[in-house]
Amino acid sequence: MPLQRLLIDRARFRALAPEDDLHQALEVPDGWQPAQLPGCVHLDLLRNGQIPDPFFGLNEAAVQWIGERDWLYDCTFELSAEQLAQPYVELCFEGLDTFAEVYLNGTHILSSQNMFVPQRAAAKAHLRAGENRLAVRFESALRRGKALEAQHGVRAVWNGDPSRVYVRKAQYHYGWDWGPRLLTAGIWRPLYVEAYQARIAELHVQPSLSDDLARADLLVQAHIQGEAESARLTLYDPSGALIESVQVAPLDSAVRHTFTLKAPRLWYPHGYGAQARYRVVAELIGARGVLDRRDVRLGLRKVRLVQAPLADQAGTSFYFEINNVPIFCSGANWIPADSFTPRLTATRYHEWLKLAVEANMLMLRVWGGGIYEDEAFYELCDELGVLIWQDFMFACGMYPAYSEFLENVRAEALAQLKRLRHYACIVLWCGNNEDYQIAESLQAYDPDFSGAFAQTAFPAREIYERLLPKLCAEHDPTRPYWPGSPYGGKSVMDQTVGDRHTWEIWHGNIADYQDYARYSGRFISEFGMQALPILPTLEAFTAPEERTLESAALRYHNKASEGFMRLNHYLTRNVGLADALPEYAYLTQLVQAEAAAAAFESWRLGWREHGKRYIGGALIWQLNDCYPAISWALVDYYLRPKPAYYRVKRALAPLALILSAEGPKVTCWAVSQRLQLLEATLQLDCWSLDGELRDQIRAVVPIGANGATLLLTHSAPSAELCVWSARLWQGEQIVARTARFPEPLHSVDYSAARLTVTALGEGRYRLSTDRPVRGVWLEAEDADGRWDDNLLDLLPDEPREICLTVGVGGVRRVRWYGGFAQM
Repeated sequence: MPLQRLLIDRARFRALAPEDDLHQALEVPDGWQPAQLPGCVHLDLLRNGQIPDPFFGLNEAAVQWIGERDWLYDCTFELSAEQLAQPYVELCFEGLDTFAEVYLNGTHILSSQNMFVPQRAAAKAHLRAGENRLAVRFESALRRGKALEAQHGVRAVWNGDPSRVYVRKAQYHYGWDWGPRLLTAGIWRPLYVEAYQARIAELHVQPSLSDDLARADLLVQAHIQGEAESARLTLYDPSGALIESVQVAPLDSAVRHTFTLKAPRLWYPHGYGAQARYRVVAELIGARGVLDRRDVRLGLRKVRLVQAPLADQAGTSFYFEINNVPIFCSGANWIPADSFTPRLTATRYHEWLKLAVEANMLMLRVWGGGIYEDEAFYELCDELGVLIWQDFMFACGMYPAYSEFLENVRAEALAQLKRLRHYACIVLWCGNNEDYQIAESLQAYDPDFSGAFAQTAFPAREIYERLLPKLCAEHDPTRPYWPGSPYGGKSVMDQTVGDRHTWEIWHGNIADYQDYARYSGRFISEFGMQALPILPTLEAFTAPEERTLESAALRYHNKASEGFMRLNHYLTRNVGLADALPEYAYLTQLVQAEAAAAAFESWRLGWREHGKRYIGGALIWQLNDCYPAISWALVDYYLRPKPAYYRVKRALAPLALILSAEGPKVTCWAVSQRLQLLEATLQLDCWSLDGELRDQIRAVVPIGANGATLLLTHSAPSAELCVWSARLWQGEQIVARTARFPEPLHSVDYSAARLTVTALGEGRYRLSTDRPVRGVWLEAEDADGRWDDNLLDLLPDEPREICLTVGVGGVRRVRWYGGFAQM
């Protein structure tokens, strides 16, 4: 009989006090409400109308009691006599959040204390044919964490309650500087019963590519639980055609076979080649046919983290090679896309990842205070060609390293390594987020010490420098491990070794964003600037009377310490302040866009030829939000891009122009991720502020492959303020463009510009102006509308056309720096 899986997706739930007896509570008829599985208690309470929407207004404060209570989930399911007659019947939990005691027909069968460790319990002895009852008691993670803290001591953290470091639960649930404190509990990933004679307990395909990429060996290992006569292993090519099928007899409850491919088709990140994936199918064969079947889709690629001496600078490089191709990894940090992750769907993940790809992002960093994402996320990254920097789930805290905690972490890391190692998109395992940084701030980190870490003031080095790298080397040797982010050199602030978080802009001494080049590193894995979301999102979490700059609801949704003070600092220095919320929101968005572009452009210039790859990547904080907020996100919770999204999209184009100005002199660079040299015509224009063309240069220029190329340096014809524009032509087509306006923005009045917006039909609009104008932003009538481009700088001789690609309706209003028009 083939393996049968019975999904359990309905339950009932109720609150418990710590002293309540579970068995007595199960017999109480009152107080129960229906629940959906997978899910969490907040979603179940919300669905039943028991709490207000925690994302609206000040409601977050009104639901804090949920995280302080225990919760009981109770469900029934039926098994047939045939299913119960199978040699193995097991209860399978893919995720329990977090401290859970599981009872089956009144018998305790399982304890769990880690949100990230799937659980499987032998259940046959406790089951009966017909109806069975399953009960799961979730103890308050906050209370359990506080008890562990009382036992082991208070430890330092940035963000959230310090007891969180003792709890293996998504750390952002405790609140962060961009998200709410919503301490969930529940059966957060699928729950099912499996009945079988034999199953494939684990299927692992370990590829090995030759240095010249001309040959691939695929070692297939299947571990078997139960009895099977043989296993059939089959390999299909990326088009689905059969390559080879073999039948192998099990030995010591396992089968092994190596497939060899000549001239294999390789997997590349998008923009560099195809996302070819092979498929390996494993089947267990019994006397009456197939007993179990599993398959793996596998992208073949070689990953190397290059840390090599530089030709003319101190330190070492830090960049990734994929299939022997050096790649500048531009992209963003990824946080969980919802405070309540069970409601994330494959469709939602696809929308998010599509936005990343369309913004020319090559890499996302799955940040260490969230979750190891659902398989759908990584499957889509493989499909779309998005590289993943994968943190282990530790963030901004001084974690303990006593023996029970280490064993808990070992089980977690092993489970996640085995679950995720076949995804081609993952190119790095990283130990934590900012734990070395907080340790250094406390003077607890001595990089020269290598003794008994667990006995020091920074005990978690035992995790990051011994436990995790050992497990990665044993179970996933095909990709590199990195101890933390940031990490490298004698200090986490080192600009010459490892990766760096550049927070001197916004945090720290709130330096000017124009100075991002001064705060570079070999790989910048965090940097960012806050902005308000677009108006429909602000309206989604505030009542009409709360839509003012002083409203409590608005300020409650900015979780950053001194958030509005820092926003106002950057507004004052660059664009000026505004009293009305719509104008204020736009100004913060414009500053965020300018800051993001300044960072990416300056750091892309650090990607030169071999031996001079000074900067290997830059990942902005952050792509997404977990709830509607005022944050650093480029795209808000509702998948609505902020203006900075479009500015970043242009800054990360595979071929882009960059202008820098110092006094009357302007310098023009091209940055290219193309792997071939190209030749194009550069047009450089100098415009007066009232729209007069003062100077123009056209020149045929060579552009180097895979790096930055200096094209020319030129001086303005006069000392007057001017606007520079550059366009790159191939034939009759403009393949790149940019403009350079005087800084700071408020040094010029753009209000006299006469801007024209002409509807062309089918969602297309032409924009034109009589003089240079900055930051033209079209707001769609559809709150969820998206454009192929937006937030444009316009010049008198260059009308631009943009198209509404998502949504219906027309343009509601148009804004630019210094002007506004209702349509």
